[in-house]
Amino acid sequence: MQRVSSNVYVETGFRGCNPGFVTTKEGVVMIDSPQNPSDVMKFKEQMKGKGEIRYLINTEPHVDHVAGNFFFPVTVIAHDGFKEALSSLTTDGIKEWVRTGDPDGVSLMEGYFLRKPSITFSERLFLYSGEHTFEVIHLPGHTASEAAVYIPEERVVFTGDNIFHKVQTFLHEAYPEDWLQSLKRIEELDVDVIVPGHGEVCDKSYIKEQASFIEEWMDAVREAIKQGLTKEEAQERISFLDRYPMDIGIEALGSEVQRWNVARLYDLLTAK
Repeated sequence: MQRVSSNVYVETGFRGCNPGFVTTKEGVVMIDSPQNPSDVMKFKEQMKGKGEIRYLINTEPHVDHVAGNFFFPVTVIAHDGFKEALSSLTTDGIKEWVRTGDPDGVSLMEGYFLRKPSITFSERLFLYSGEHTFEVIHLPGHTASEAAVYIPEERVVFTGDNIFHKVQTFLHEAYPEDWLQSLKRIEELDVDVIVPGHGEVCDKSYIKEQASFIEEWMDAVREAIKQGLTKEEAQERISFLDRYPMDIGIEALGSEVQRWNVARLYDLLTAK
């Protein structure tokens, strides 16, 4: 657990996203939840004595951000698009994911269900807790319903998976042009600390590198299309695994992620 400002704590050592929380005078506000039940227990232990958990804000609907919601019986906040996005996640599917990545955690899942948002927003939501402001901003990119959580009093922003700091970027459901615009909006925020969806905590100086990597992916696939390559041929030829490592615990997925990324960008670019 890393303390990144006076009241903001982040865990970057779990498989899955980087969950965090903010302590306020009216309780704790969480941002995303640990993916694996065993890590949930560790996270709860680290939160002891920090106050009662009041809210949980999800930055995106992928399983590594929401699977742990079940273990926190509080109000969940997320973008309007979560209802449709979460329809593809099933209890059985999540349990199978856990059996593979956290077999010791299966015994903790009795009565498990996917805890979904009870408060949603379209473009922007303001949550006030004690003297803290949580500005939740819809910033499509990595997914259609991606959101950032900006805490101005702490000069911190949680970007969700719009930023992968020094680890492989997933573009399998991406809207890359929107993503580049969202990165510009993040750059405009008055923050010292960026909590990325994956990778170590960073600052705004990394935003240009993230944007450049997305553009490189687009250029590579665009060139493959120009050369007349089929999607399958492009998947065989394009890889950026030499640029960044995979995130913790998913090293074996590297080649598959490259193929997912190519397929998504190929479909988007040929549709134009």
